[in-house]
Amino acid sequence: MNKNDHIRAVIFDVDGTLFDTLPSLSAAANEVLVQVGRQAVSASLLQSALNEGLRPLFHKAIALQREAVDAQTVTQLEDQFMARYLRHGLATAPLFAGVADALIAFKDRGLRLGVCTNRDRASTAALLAAAGIADSFDAVVGLGDAPLPKPAAEPLLLLLERLRVAPANALFVGDSALDARCAQLSGVRFAAHLGGYAEQAQDLLPNVLSFGRYQQLTHWLLDHCGDSFSPRQLRFATSPQPLSMNQEYL
Repeated sequence: MNKNDHIRAVIFDVDGTLFDTLPSLSAAANEVLVQVGRQAVSASLLQSALNEGLRPLFHKAIALQREAVDAQTVTQLEDQFMARYLRHGLATAPLFAGVADALIAFKDRGLRLGVCTNRDRASTAALLAAAGIADSFDAVVGLGDAPLPKPAAEPLLLLLERLRVAPANALFVGDSALDARCAQLSGVRFAAHLGGYAEQAQDLLPNVLSFGRYQQLTHWLLDHCGDSFSPRQLRFATSPQPLSMNQEYL
């Protein structure tokens, strides 16, 4: 066992990884659109855009309108969407089952915890505070903190620098192809959350672990945090299938 490969830090994406935020975000977007006579958009059609951030999700809703929307109106509606979400949506986004217990277990083990997201810093801080888990994290990197967003390596490497942990000693937990690619470019092991917003499990490769329930991640990490693994090893879902936000994994 190579001690240089011990996991000393666990980093989490936010949307689709820690929180099930798609329902509240799509509701806020549709409320704004319907109010001005536009069409509501199914949450499933906005799912893939959420991995890029909140504003890209709203831009996707605009792009799916039957009639074009001029740039000035888009800006106004986007600002209304963000304001409505920050006022009403943050408190309604639940943590995925088992997240709170996992964070406690990891802190008790002495692991450093961080957040790396394409969500803006203000809404990230508000969301973590609303769920009562803000104090669990030693560092947070959000949109704008690094020159490029995920899937570029810069956000994750910046977070590791702030945690004072080498890439070889970290595990990144995410739910999208952006997260998997970011981890790969950063030289960080990746754990794929299958209950998030990826359209297919193949999007979450390479990974050292794929899990549907946080108890699986907790057990795996506490049992193996001193071991070294190669990508694609030890996946709970051995036959990747298309995913939906409501799909459960045993």
